[in-house]
Amino acid sequence: MSHFAVDPASAAWWLLLFAGVVLNSLAAVLVWWRGSVTGGGAAAGVVVGSVIFGFGGPLFWVVLMCFFISSTALSRAGGERKAPLARIHEKGNRRDAVQVLANGGVGAVCALVFGITRQPAWALGFAVSLASSNADTWASEIGELSRRDPVSVLGFRRVPRGVSGGVSPLGTGMAVAGAVFVALVFALQNLYAPTVAGTFPRVAGLVAAGGFLGALLDSLLGATVQAQYRSRSTELTEQAASEDGQPHQLVRGLAFVNNDVVNALSCALVTAAAVLIAR
Repeated sequence: MSHFAVDPASAAWWLLLFAGVVLNSLAAVLVWWRGSVTGGGAAAGVVVGSVIFGFGGPLFWVVLMCFFISSTALSRAGGERKAPLARIHEKGNRRDAVQVLANGGVGAVCALVFGITRQPAWALGFAVSLASSNADTWASEIGELSRRDPVSVLGFRRVPRGVSGGVSPLGTGMAVAGAVFVALVFALQNLYAPTVAGTFPRVAGLVAAGGFLGALLDSLLGATVQAQYRSRSTELTEQAASEDGQPHQLVRGLAFVNNDVVNALSCALVTAAAVLIAR
């Protein structure tokens, strides 16, 4: 049981939540000032981070911060080489509120339920959700720097860099690394304040496996149901229209399924599987 188990009706919990709001507000202002998130993204980050801090405890929040700081740092890697891919992506490098919720919302829900029920399955779900988001982010940010075009996760045919559903050895390796990174951080804090039963290797292995599977599921959904359009220059893009408002032709997927939906759905599915298995 976590050392930070608190009663939401007690004054101690309100103090913990207040501390979380203050810390997350400071972090949000900093990343907004650095240009990593929009104003809406910063506000969403405060909500997500405060829920995780208040219901999961400071150690859960440390896992969140490791995910956020590492993924934000990697998003700036190879900026010049990734700049041409902006014409493919629907959104820029500054995370908005929807992106923040798509990547951290499931983890916040797990932390909330864990804080109320103290059931270990939800602690595992929290860790898997962040491992999945981290694996996908690391794979996307560094995989785009691959010297060769990736291949489709379905047909293994070459696809342009930056197109959803493409995988490469570099991106796959980074997905494994991203999942393992969060898994190790969570397993270490689990040694100090146990929330999930099991040895360090077992807990880390479960979280890492779940995180990598989440990234793989993200690629599968990206290659099947995520909307892909063809621009007037015949390029594939996630953007539904050009800058002058001219609509692009939908060539694959569902129009209402963008990258944020895919991120949230893949994270939710693998997290739900982890919680059900753990229970």
